[in-house]
Amino acid sequence: MTEEAKLIIGQALGVLATVITLLSYQTNSNRRLLVVQTAATLSNCLSYLFLQASSGFALNIVCILRNVIYYFQKPRTTANRISALLLAAAMTVLGAFSWQGPVSLLIIIALALNTLFMSLGSPQLLRKSILLTSTLILLYNIFVFSIGGMANEIVAIVSSIIGIIRFRTNAQKNRRFD
Repeated sequence: MTEEAKLIIGQALGVLATVITLLSYQTNSNRRLLVVQTAATLSNCLSYLFLQASSGFALNIVCILRNVIYYFQKPRTTANRISALLLAAAMTVLGAFSWQGPVSLLIIIALALNTLFMSLGSPQLLRKSILLTSTLILLYNIFVFSIGGMANEIVAIVSSIIGIIRFRTNAQKNRRFD
């Protein structure tokens, strides 16, 4: 397969991952969200493979494993937090093995932190953490030139900002009526 063909396939898979991620926002249960997000992560993983972004590829394999584990675990439990720590450690180790240079630190830190924040079970805290983690992944995607990856992280950042504002406004309204 030519380098040009790999690039086209990698970019197409990245865009597909973004479309699947957008569809995931329409789900109304955590378990369904994990299933759809796993499909998006798989597409992202393959995109990174074709774009020769080894750290993105390796760490997204762990993200797929994380989603499967979280699907079967009860949220906000000790087991869930231990799993998060082990998965974050696995990401750090795989990040070291798939090292692309200092740029790898962006995705290693981002995905390890994201895994830890997911285990806390606080949607508002997760939204706030996405501002940092998605910014780091956006920078990684700029470096490896993943168009779909860049679009995905921009959507995640904007969605998080909207969610933070929306739920903060709702919480303030609810306090006024208490």
